[in-house]
Amino acid sequence: MKRKKTEKKMSDIFKEMSSTILKDPAAIPSSEAAHAALLLSHVAWNRAIGEGLTDAACRGILRKFEKSRSSLWKEFPTKDWKSLIGLLIEYKKTHYPDDNRVVVVCGMRKPGVIHVEWKYAEKTPVGMV
Repeated sequence: MKRKKTEKKMSDIFKEMSSTILKDPAAIPSSEAAHAALLLSHVAWNRAIGEGLTDAACRGILRKFEKSRSSLWKEFPTKDWKSLIGLLIEYKKTHYPDDNRVVVVCGMRKPGVIHVEWKYAEKTPVGMV
């Protein structure tokens, strides 16, 4: 789907968002930390617009990153991933309040290269709730 000229690229937004929850945003994160930050950004973005991924599904993915890198959470200011999602939701609402694109797929093709697939939220027909 093609974005409107006034909309920032989602990959740039997600790179920006995910860096805000890293303990040292200027440092190059481990692959696992980068993927975890991206996952939490994806979840937060969609939750902020009323879409969502369950906590159980999110936790399952995070466990895989933890298994691969036991020191994963040392790269974040807290191990409380739900609070990190909360911070990211607030970030989205503050910086992109009118952007209601729904993220369908989000990931990294290679280190530092973020790929995001999205769609515009479907409009609810008048009279339907």
